[in-house]
Amino acid sequence: MSQEEYRVLVTSNALAKPACERLELAGISLDFTNAAPDEQALLEAVSKGPIHAILLRGNPPITRRLIEAATSLKIIAKHGAGVDSVDLQAARDAGVAVTTAGEAGAGAVAELALSMIMALGRDLPRLTDRMRSGHWDRGGYQGRELASRTLGIIGVGLIGGRLATMAHALGMKVIAARPGGTPRTEGLPVTAVAFEEFLQTADIVSLHCPATPETSGLIDATAIGRMKAGALLINTARGALVDEAAVAAALHSGKLAGAAFDAFSEEPINPENPLLKAPNVILTPHIASQTVAAVERTGLQTADNIIAALLGTETDPAF
Repeated sequence: MSQEEYRVLVTSNALAKPACERLELAGISLDFTNAAPDEQALLEAVSKGPIHAILLRGNPPITRRLIEAATSLKIIAKHGAGVDSVDLQAARDAGVAVTTAGEAGAGAVAELALSMIMALGRDLPRLTDRMRSGHWDRGGYQGRELASRTLGIIGVGLIGGRLATMAHALGMKVIAARPGGTPRTEGLPVTAVAFEEFLQTADIVSLHCPATPETSGLIDATAIGRMKAGALLINTARGALVDEAAVAAALHSGKLAGAAFDAFSEEPINPENPLLKAPNVILTPHIASQTVAAVERTGLQTADNIIAALLGTETDPAF
């Protein structure tokens, strides 16, 4: 087979121009879907001819049925970090490599998480709402600095590790926990603690772990009940990690002083999601890694993963 015959299915209607050029220069053609394809749309796409790679943008369902239908498939290359929409066992059974490009966007995600921490930590959403309602709190208001507060991170990988370094530079104490295990904190300004101690100690909890059966619903009403009164919750990871109704209830009661979410249980967000009506909350539409530079870096890293798999050079599968 000549290089010109390799085809990549991009699960989106767009890809950064440098990534497209790199793939095309390698003799690899690109087929694009709509912006949010479902399983049926993907099945129709692979039925039109051999597909050798899936460039996975967003989180469309890469099911066993789809993997088995794409008989020429060599690699599923995620344009980002999370692969919870991929049937990993089906990929293993079919001998299909699954790779990620999380490192390329890790700095951007950590930066957004820190921005959320700073905004909530200095009461910006609440103070903005009060000013819009005609209040001027200059006389009686006193806030708290981030320095000396304790940031708790679940998931000290590429993103969580960067956030830990940023927070430490601001004078924060950083702790980490891994439910059912011990987090790897070598080389990071982080203290590992048990999950129970983590919940009771952290002033701010930031989630950066993948969605797995073990982490689904990790922050539920019980976990929130064990957190410090007035704690803040940040989720730039996956919506499945959190019981959103429990968080909304804790915001209304004041148990949580604030929360920020960039990922939700249903995306686009359901208009009935209780977080939309909760006080002192920041909500963004899963854009943590969507900076100009990060999108380009991620596209190029994903392209390189595909080229390595299809052209016979060494590939480093993530799963």
